[in-house]
Amino acid sequence: MSYDPAIVGYYGKLVETWVADNYPIELDYPEVDGLKFDATGESGRPWDVKGSMVNGVRPTFKFWEDQHRTLDREDGGYVLVWYRAEGRKITVVSSRTVRARDLEITNWTNPGETHYRRHSRGAQILADRLYF
Repeated sequence: MSYDPAIVGYYGKLVETWVADNYPIELDYPEVDGLKFDATGESGRPWDVKGSMVNGVRPTFKFWEDQHRTLDREDGGYVLVWYRAEGRKITVVSSRTVRARDLEITNWTNPGETHYRRHSRGAQILADRLYF
């Protein structure tokens, strides 16, 4: 399956909805330190939802350094979801949560001047590396 930002966003919304139905978080898109996150947990901590399409070209999770730093400081984390795209639907293969403080990311790179998040470095981690 090739990369199409519109369909990736569509699947991303399906992943977020699935997470809200299966985890004790609220999809309220909180803002912390001027950064948007996907959800707030029961304790009021921010969470970001990350999906990885297992039948995609290269299944990865994408992280942003500024968000990761804030999640770490606020004791927040990520909900990671591995899913298979099936037409206009998804099938979740697996999911897990991880606190930002427990996820060491060392491969930060500059996304380039044309990227809308050029203010922060990004990192991609192969989905298989985070699968437990």
